[in-house]
Amino acid sequence: MDTNLAWSAGSGARPMATLSARALACALLAVLCALFLGWAGLVAPTQAGAHHAAAQLTTPASANPVAAAAAGATRSVPATTTPDTATVPAVANDSIAVNAAIPVARIALFTALYTGLALLLFIGGGMYAALRDRQYLFYMGYVAATLAFLLARNGHMHLLPGMGWFAAWGAPGMYALGNVMAAAIVVTARGFADVSRQAPAIDRVLRWFPLAPGLLAAACMLDLDGKAGVLRIATRIDLFVAIALAIAATAVAWQHRKRTTLPMLLMWLGVFLASGLRAMVDGGEIAADAWKPFADQIAFALNALVLGMALTDHVIEFRLQRDRASLAKEQADASLKLERERLKFIEALHTSLRDAPSGDQEWLAFRRLLEVVRELVPQASSAVALHAFHDNDLLLCEPNDTRNAYQHLLVSRSGAFKGISRSQLPMQLRVDVPPTADGAQPELIQVAVVPLPLSAPAWGMLLIERRGWQGFEREELNVAAELAQKATRAVEDAANDRVLRINAEFDALTAVFNRRTMDNRLAAYFKESQVRRTALAVLFADLDHLKETNEVYGHAAGDQALRMLAETLKAHCGTTGVVGRYGSDKFVVILPDFNPEQARRWAEAMRTDAMARDVAVDEKSFRVGVSVGIASRLAEDGDVMPVIERVEKALAASKRGGRGPVQAPPIRSVSSAPPPR
Repeated sequence: MDTNLAWSAGSGARPMATLSARALACALLAVLCALFLGWAGLVAPTQAGAHHAAAQLTTPASANPVAAAAAGATRSVPATTTPDTATVPAVANDSIAVNAAIPVARIALFTALYTGLALLLFIGGGMYAALRDRQYLFYMGYVAATLAFLLARNGHMHLLPGMGWFAAWGAPGMYALGNVMAAAIVVTARGFADVSRQAPAIDRVLRWFPLAPGLLAAACMLDLDGKAGVLRIATRIDLFVAIALAIAATAVAWQHRKRTTLPMLLMWLGVFLASGLRAMVDGGEIAADAWKPFADQIAFALNALVLGMALTDHVIEFRLQRDRASLAKEQADASLKLERERLKFIEALHTSLRDAPSGDQEWLAFRRLLEVVRELVPQASSAVALHAFHDNDLLLCEPNDTRNAYQHLLVSRSGAFKGISRSQLPMQLRVDVPPTADGAQPELIQVAVVPLPLSAPAWGMLLIERRGWQGFEREELNVAAELAQKATRAVEDAANDRVLRINAEFDALTAVFNRRTMDNRLAAYFKESQVRRTALAVLFADLDHLKETNEVYGHAAGDQALRMLAETLKAHCGTTGVVGRYGSDKFVVILPDFNPEQARRWAEAMRTDAMARDVAVDEKSFRVGVSVGIASRLAEDGDVMPVIERVEKALAASKRGGRGPVQAPPIRSVSSAPPPR
């Protein structure tokens, strides 16, 4: 049952409307068939009148094929006519009673039994057609076996249209049906109790026991001479054992608190007691009356009814499992979507913030936050408000046309929002929108406030607006808080990474690249020039007499002179070259696509500009000299080191030549100004 239900729920359950329609159609068909059954087998004989009864009175016992085949002595029952009886002849013994003077109440009993069982049979068929649950197939087999056994036992089977041939089997045919019923009892009880895990030993017995009544039913059909009494006793034992096994399996299921097992346990016990009562009546241990011989039949019919009602609980369980499967699928889809959006959000943050300017990092991160929150949390609008974050105030809204509304909300509730942001606890507020000028009703708005984890004095929050009475679930607030925390952390990490990168790549004094960065740049530019076969010039610029400048004007003056030269180099490079500090007073410039002559002219212009600039310190000013050396990449150079060696030699030659001239072999240039005094 559980497997079938899980399969149905997972692969698209049939709509309950279809199930109900099929069950109703089968129920109506069952009523019609049951009414026909009652008329054909029971009611019609009573309407035949006295003529039919008189004809049956003259019929000898041997003329009734079922009665003639019954074991045991027969007795003649005189015909009587009373207001509550229908006069019908009879031949009866302890196992088969046919053509008796049947009271009207007994006819009503038979009609109720057969009609009810037929109705249950067709309803079970409708439920199986709708649910495809094999338990209903077992139930149909059990009800059909019970109906056939009771019809045969009461001598009515051969009276049904087209069933006259059954009379030829006589009592062994009834015993065969009894064994079929025993097998159906065990199969149905095993499927209903489902104790394979709780009591595997009992489950194994239930699985293999139907073979015994099956073999016994086959033996009954062989029509063994002189064995009718043995078959009768074996059939009765078979039925008692089957009922006992059903009781045991249902009791185990009840101990494990399975639904609807207690009513079925009581019903199986009732069937067992009623069957025992019938056996005692047949054995003469208890005197028979109008109802005792039929106690087991009533018990079997009621048991089938209660079992059918218990199986309807499987429909409820089916719907519950379908709903649970649907809910589990929705939760799994939501979790999968959340995880997918979270990973995409984190990746987008790292990608967009890695190379973004410092002023754009906050805007990019929190714009991404609004986009992902809009996908995961149902909303009318959302916004991020920041105060004094990285010395800036920021308000981002989604959609943008809600900016004025959020500004008004922040102004009117600024104290509450600031307190919530300090508490770092997400919560929601109810905001009443005043009625508009056209007389419309005021609108209720729910606002979720999710604080951002910022360090004082900065504070900020994520605001999510939802219109109507529906508030925000705790899970929605947790998701928004998690994403807001990741966005804030990404901005902080990007800012810290930028600071670290600046410290690692740039010279703190002059704000140009440091030597390690320039070594990497030199190697990269050399490789590119070599691959593209383009010119590459490298320039060294050195302040003349920096030591004397520090001694005369102080180290602050020397630092100011270094900054002046760095600014001059950057101003002349623009976007064409790269500048870096290569030593205490030495700078390196990379000039891609510059041939030696172009590099020399660039160096002369830069040197002239630097020497013309005043260096001001403590209301004093002075000028410094600059020495320059240049070297270009040669075709035979395998790496950048030969270029560095040549430019070092050119700078040394410039200093030897009077400190200042631009040296680019074989070019010589003018000298720099004299050192400060």
